[in-house]
Amino acid sequence: MKKIRNIAVILITAAIAITCGGDKTPWLWKIEGKSISLKQLDEAYSGFGVLMKEQLQQRMGRFIPEDEFKQLLEDPDRTGNPQLAEMFKSFGKDLFAEQYKDMLVLNMEAQKDGYAKRPEVKAKLEFLQKYFLANMYLFDQLKLQDIKISDAEAYAAWEKAKREDARLRTVPVDQGLEMIKGRMVMASAMEKQRTLMKNATQKYRIETNKDFDIVEHVKSLREEARKKREAAAGAAPAPVTPAPVTPPKK
Repeated sequence: MKKIRNIAVILITAAIAITCGGDKTPWLWKIEGKSISLKQLDEAYSGFGVLMKEQLQQRMGRFIPEDEFKQLLEDPDRTGNPQLAEMFKSFGKDLFAEQYKDMLVLNMEAQKDGYAKRPEVKAKLEFLQKYFLANMYLFDQLKLQDIKISDAEAYAAWEKAKREDARLRTVPVDQGLEMIKGRMVMASAMEKQRTLMKNATQKYRIETNKDFDIVEHVKSLREEARKKREAAAGAAPAPVTPAPVTPPKK
């Protein structure tokens, strides 16, 4: 099941790399006579890395610089955390390679069967392309690697955090400073994101349909679903309570 889930993620996030004439890297497989090169794998792995990094940042609660991310992929044990090390090892390019090959085969099957031409599938793929393009562009514009938090700023924020939350007083200083720096970077990133979105939105003419309220629309759909659920529950036969069993007389 884990492998199936991984393949599903790759199908969504990794694009098939296109072989170019200047690709001199060795080929890994040939599928129907078409070579799949190391360069293509690297390009797909780079796309998959966007999702990997996002998941790890959420789990670790801090921004991970690109250089650090690459180092952790190359040497997972440097984390000093066995659980995180195993996670990074599961994201290794060697394991990804087999999943990528499976993805290519499934992609060919989907194309051959006409699955990709289904209207509902095309709509989902269009959304996913927009979603990942927007998020990749956002992260590129935020330039999180340029957000610098000094040790003095982090120490002051850490002392404040400990005063507000007594549980943090048992956390070692080095871990506490790393954690608070991550929080400060993300807070700064959120502020930059708000500014970026405000400036971007002002460039386009956006009209809102005053005759349609999406909030009320969703509320009515939920109310309708609730009524159907309650009606179905009322129509269901009442559970039969079994009669008590009387033990035989001796």
